[in-house]
Amino acid sequence: MIGISVYLSDEDAEARILRASSSGVKLAFTSLHIPEESGISSERVKGLLSLFKREGFQVFADVSKKTPALFGLHHFEELKELGVTSLRLDDGFTTDEMLGLSRHFRIAINASTVGEKELQRWIDCGLETGNMISWHNFYPKPETGLDEEYFLKQQNLYDRLGIPVYAFIPGDEMKRGPLHVGLPTLEDHRSQSPYVSAVQLKRWGVTGVFVGDPGCSKELLGKLLRFDQEDVIELFYNGSGEIQGEYQLRRDPGRDVLRLLDTRTESEIPPENTEERLRGTFTQDNDLYGRYRGEMQIVRRDLESNPKVNVVGRICKEYLDLIELFESGQRIEIKGNFIH
Repeated sequence: MIGISVYLSDEDAEARILRASSSGVKLAFTSLHIPEESGISSERVKGLLSLFKREGFQVFADVSKKTPALFGLHHFEELKELGVTSLRLDDGFTTDEMLGLSRHFRIAINASTVGEKELQRWIDCGLETGNMISWHNFYPKPETGLDEEYFLKQQNLYDRLGIPVYAFIPGDEMKRGPLHVGLPTLEDHRSQSPYVSAVQLKRWGVTGVFVGDPGCSKELLGKLLRFDQEDVIELFYNGSGEIQGEYQLRRDPGRDVLRLLDTRTESEIPPENTEERLRGTFTQDNDLYGRYRGEMQIVRRDLESNPKVNVVGRICKEYLDLIELFESGQRIEIKGNFIH
């Protein structure tokens, strides 16, 4: 599941909703309680929620107990009438209030802060796991995003209970204020390619990956959806070799290289560019390798040159970490010769 984040104070919110919808994204997160949204009219709220509803979105809303009054509503149930399907509850809700809201909405609990004891207490009080999702915070301030070890510990907890986990990655265009340095859940993702971050989260078992920043290109949305729906990873490379196209990795990954299926050929491939093979290099066996001629590989760790192996390209730097996220038999599409 891939989603966007839309903020009421964003003047381009409508355009972002329509762009995401045309890309095939139908999930959205919005905040209905943070300070930056104060002063927003109820007409603005209803207008954006109506647009979401018209475009067929499921809307997940971050709320506090003050949300209805803040936007001129009488009760939370009015949000359901406006198209909100799930509530991410801020601190301050009692267990009874949470249970009451769970009769009308799917409840998103805070995966970044809620541990096993508190979660089990809610379950014992009648909050059904089938009507829950767990959703991590995003962290606007550098150095405050979650640690990987803690994140995986929380993932394991919610996996054991059958509760899906949602998390945020930064956008690749306009970053949200006031700091404008990205809205990741994990600190490691603040400076990493959002695409690589999304693939990593999915490999860890995260169900819903949402772009936290308002700025998200149509290109990124397309890549994220394709990976989510088809499990195809797109790789961009630099090099002169004519290797663009779709491939599949063998199901038996080598220690040093990942081999691409059905790439051997009867055509002549003379030795050339038989240089050192750095991690992330695309290689192709030449005539000197006999029956292996034409076979392509992705190099997993730095290797010395081999006169039987031509270097035909290299994965762009920001995509290198995808190498260790491939699954057995992974489908990939190689694109180039330009940096993305």
